[in-house]
Order: sequence, then structure tokens, then C-alpha cells
Amino acid sequence: MRRRNLVLSGLGVATLMFSSGCDSTVGLDPTRTSFTKVIVPGACKAQDDLGQIDFSVMLLDGTRALLPDTRLNGEFAPVGELLEFDDFRFSLAPNDAGSGFAQAAVALGPDAMPRGVDLNPIGLEFAYSGGEDRRRDPRLVVMMLDHSGSLAGIDPFTGDYDPGKASDPNEQRISFFQQLVSTLPDDYLLSLVSFKEGLANITPDLSTPIRNKSVILEGLNELQFDQRGTTPLTRALNDTRNRVIEPNGNMNPVVVLFTDGVEAGDPSDAGGQFEEAVAGYADRAAGAIPVIVIHLQRADHPDIPAEQRGRNAKLAELACRTGGEYIFLPNADEFTTNNNLQPAVSNRIVGVWRLAAESTLSNAEFEPGGWLLSTQVEVTLAGRSLATPLQRARESSDEFTDTRVWFSKE
Repeated sequence: MRRRNLVLSGLGVATLMFSSGCDSTVGLDPTRTSFTKVIVPGACKAQDDLGQIDFSVMLLDGTRALLPDTRLNGEFAPVGELLEFDDFRFSLAPNDAGSGFAQAAVALGPDAMPRGVDLNPIGLEFAYSGGEDRRRDPRLVVMMLDHSGSLAGIDPFTGDYDPGKASDPNEQRISFFQQLVSTLPDDYLLSLVSFKEGLANITPDLSTPIRNKSVILEGLNELQFDQRGTTPLTRALNDTRNRVIEPNGNMNPVVVLFTDGVEAGDPSDAGGQFEEAVAGYADRAAGAIPVIVIHLQRADHPDIPAEQRGRNAKLAELACRTGGEYIFLPNADEFTTNNNLQPAVSNRIVGVWRLAAESTLSNAEFEPGGWLLSTQVEVTLAGRSLATPLQRARESSDEFTDTRVWFSKE
């Protein structure tokens, strides 16, 4: 059977593979729902030794997610009845294809020595944010935005300005969130909170759940100015839960949290306070509050410690324990150039397909510590196969995209 490949945009690059002899949608109405793209915004460890990994998978028609009850063009059964875990396959990402590894993935660990990893799909479910029982409750989207000095290159402790230290010098995060707000369904309730200088800015005019998008958009405009101080993440999490989410217990909340990380010496880093805040979101009697973490890497500057750059285990724990997502951005340009970031976040608010996979990362040769995993995820649905690579790829002479997933092995 002959195949031909088309390049599509993705968090990596998606490849569409089909055969005119077995594609059940050929010749049917192209305006009806179809399967056009797969993206993998992240993954969480299901076991501390990484013996099982749960990949987050989104199947899209353009920018709209395919949910379990979605009916595809030319199919009589909904997606939830068509899709099984053995419709997924892992293989080497294109950049690793010539590396000589026989396994389906390549891991890079503390010793920077690449090693092959076997991945085997073992389970699949669709996880609605807040649980399936609450999916029809009023949706509350709380946007928590870091407004600390590091975003603009202002030292959080001294106030000194150095543009080379700015993690988002062109305010591209603001453009991203403005577009996100504009494209969310009109029946969503929205709330906006910012945090800097030890405090969470929870003002009634912006934090009170509201459907009027213009109010939130104006609040985002105001966040283009006056960044300063440290990143009081723990306090912001606690205050937002106590003052915004809990008083609106009839709603189904999801938090979209943006930060470029917590500075050494910030109270969020001290004495178990952060872990208690995470538990307040994850172990809540009314159900976990999913937190979608968008973590922007700090600027590459000699004065910024190496440990304050790269992926962060605490932020990943916040996302994974609450049933959310950890999305790492190597640079602020991703906010405006990554075509898959908007659909990844907007659709993740509803939920995600969770693909469970056995992993040989549990083997003794993989020591405790942080591990970056590159692979390619392929899914076959309704006669079409789409694949997206999770890898580090060069975009220009000095720019890379990095869609690998990261885990901290214990």
C-alpha cells in the first residue's frame, strides 16, 4: 500500500499518512468534522520510577479538539468508540532516526549521555477537567500571570535594569493571553489575577468571574507595565484559591498559570509552603482544580544561575498532581510563533486524551534525576494516521524549538 506524506504544523511537525484505498473520508463533505492534527502538549509520570508515563494527546479538527462524543465525517460511531490505546504507536523522532537506537525513544539524563528507551501503549482515557460529572457546570477560567521584574529585565531584589536579563522583553505573553481570551467560548466565566513583590493582585473588577471579555482584555493591557519584584507564587496560589475559586463553588474551575520561575530566596521556595499550596489544589474535597502551567525559560545571561533556567520539578508537580499540564517554552517568541500553543491551551481547558505507556526508564541504568525524552507519537483514527515528533529542532542559527517531555525520576 502506497503512502505519501504531507507536512502540517504542530508542537513539533505533524505528518499525515493516508492511503486512497482505505481512507473512509475520501470524497465526502470536507466541511464536516475530520481528523487533521495531533499534538502532545506534555506528559506526567504515573510512577516515581518512570515505569509508566501518561502522555497528554490532543486530536484536532483544525484548532478544535475531538472529544469522545465527536462524530467524524463518514463515521457512524463517535470518536470515543473508534479510538483504542493500540491505535497509538511510538517511534524515534526524526532527529533521532539516524542515531542507531533500536528503541522508540531517546532519553537524555543528568550525565548528558543519550540512551534508548522502550515505550509501549497500555491504556487510554479522556480526562475532562474537573471530572466528567462536572463537565456541564459553568466553566471558570482563572488566569494567573506572573508580573515580576525578571520579565522586563529588572532585578527582583535590587531593582537594577538590564534588558539582556528580560525573559519577555516584547510582552509577547500579553498578546498570547489576549488572543486566548478572544477565542474562548462566550459562556466561559473569566478571572484575571497577577502577582509580584510578595503579593497577589486580586482586584474585584478583574478577579470576580465575568463573561465580559473586554474587561479582562483591558486588564491584560495594563499588565504590559510596572513589572517588578519577586515571584510570590505560593501566596498567589493560596489567595486565588481562597478568594476567587472557593467562593464560586458552583463553577468548574481551571487555572492557566504563567510564570518564568521562582527566584532563589523567594518565600515560595521555603519550608514546604509550596507543597501545601499544591495539595490545596490537588486534594480538594470538591475535586482537584487543574492547573495548566505555562513556564517560560529565564533569559540566557551569565548573571542568571543555571538552576533558574530549564524545566522545573515543582512547577511540573503542580501541573501533574492537579490533573493539569506543564508546558515549557524555551523563549518568549513561542507565544506568537508556535501555532499549536493556542489550541493546546484552549482545548486543554476542556480536557485531554491520556495515553498510558510502559517505559523502561524504570531500569537501573537510568539514575534518579531529570530526564528529557524525545519520541514520535502516531495515532490512527478513521483511516488516517497522524504523527507528531517530540524533539529539539533548530529553527534558525540561534533559535530552537523544544517539544521534548521532561520527568524527574525519584
